[in-house]
Amino acid sequence: RAAGHKRLIVGGLGVVLVLAVLVPVYFWLTTRPPSEENPCSIELSVPLEGTPWPNGSVTDRGDVYPSGFYFGVNGTTRGCLCDLQPCIRKCCGADEYIVSSPNVSGHCETNPGISPFDNFSVPVYNNDHKVVAVPKNHFRILYGDVCRYGKFMLTPEDEGYLMADGNIELEKTFLDASRYCMESFNGSDEINILVCFPPGEDVQTKAMFAAYPTGMILSIPFLLCTFIVYAVIPDLHGNIHGKSLMSHVSSLLSAYVSLSIVQLGRDAVSSSWCVALSFVIQFSFLATFFWLNIMCFDIWWVFSGLRPLRGSVKEREHKKFIFYSLYAWGCPLIIFTISLVMELVPSIPDSFVKPQFGVDKCWFKTSEALVLYFYLPIGVLVLLNIAMFVTTAFRLRVHTRETKVLQSSESRRNDEAERQRFNLYLKLFVVMGINWVMELVSFVIGGPKSIWFVTDLGNTLQGLLIFLIFVCKRRI
Repeated sequence: RAAGHKRLIVGGLGVVLVLAVLVPVYFWLTTRPPSEENPCSIELSVPLEGTPWPNGSVTDRGDVYPSGFYFGVNGTTRGCLCDLQPCIRKCCGADEYIVSSPNVSGHCETNPGISPFDNFSVPVYNNDHKVVAVPKNHFRILYGDVCRYGKFMLTPEDEGYLMADGNIELEKTFLDASRYCMESFNGSDEINILVCFPPGEDVQTKAMFAAYPTGMILSIPFLLCTFIVYAVIPDLHGNIHGKSLMSHVSSLLSAYVSLSIVQLGRDAVSSSWCVALSFVIQFSFLATFFWLNIMCFDIWWVFSGLRPLRGSVKEREHKKFIFYSLYAWGCPLIIFTISLVMELVPSIPDSFVKPQFGVDKCWFKTSEALVLYFYLPIGVLVLLNIAMFVTTAFRLRVHTRETKVLQSSESRRNDEAERQRFNLYLKLFVVMGINWVMELVSFVIGGPKSIWFVTDLGNTLQGLLIFLIFVCKRRI
């Protein structure tokens, strides 16, 4: 049975190791660098008929698109017209308008008269919401409805403003020409602004948004109980193991509380709080993994044969915990500081990878930033932990064989205690390591949300698992 358990442990570690190595490699091999991505979205581009000149530019209907302002998709070349000149979007074709009546849904029909877009009269505003004069041909026009989930017409009470750059400002949010369109109705000379409804959430997405915060809220009291139990019982917090576990649990508790606020609050969270909570989540999760790395290193050191620090046992423990704290809190703080500088210093060029917290959501905006400031440090720590666990397992086995006959009863008890501690850390690492490797796999390959629902939900229940591993024991 013991041999079977060891093979199971080694096999599990092997699976985690393979995934931890292959997933980052797969990501970097299959993800194109930013310079090769489309310079603009399909909705903000127009089809081009010209061919590239020797200098790399393309000319189409009098417009010159330099290299980097056009791209190929599905066998056609499309140019980023809105990068050359401010754009607005017309819901129907150039010679059409919307026909609508109480008994007929709105649809486009040919306009027999003069289009109101020929004498564009919609007021244009600056950032101070003051009307500004623009040349007659200031805007280029894109044609066609791009609102996949429907649209609604703005009224004067909505306080929507057409800005000089072609965006619509609505409730302090700027909508480009892929998120609205303009049109006249029933031959009227008045041009109305219609804003696209955002994508709707399916039942599965709503269930996940409810399940994930619920799992974290269930974990929070178990994490709190684990921390309190170790804080109250002197035998538990009086050694490196207890102090490290309390630091690990407190980091995870902070991450879960902040992430629960973000996921439950969603639209109610202000932009400033959104950015602040994003930084807290990043730092807390990184600190959680660095403290797990410390616990792996500590048990590795015990069986490594390295010379212990000088001084009494109490002095050695104190020195080690100071060094451990500097590492486990300092490294996340360095990454946090770099992220903060990249986020808040405006003089840093846009070519640098920035976190951009709060732009689309209370987290990183781009996958490059997510990998650089979050997944990459976690991946390195997971690999280090695997290496330390594998070497410790073999050293523990050799040590047990060599000293089985010569050990005194006290020495056996010490070795048994260290062996139990190794098993506890191994369980904790397997719980966190496998879940986070699967988190990275789901991030890279995507696919239906239901495939990753179980592992993602398990990620939110780590507080319960930690409580079962470290508190629900006979000695406690």
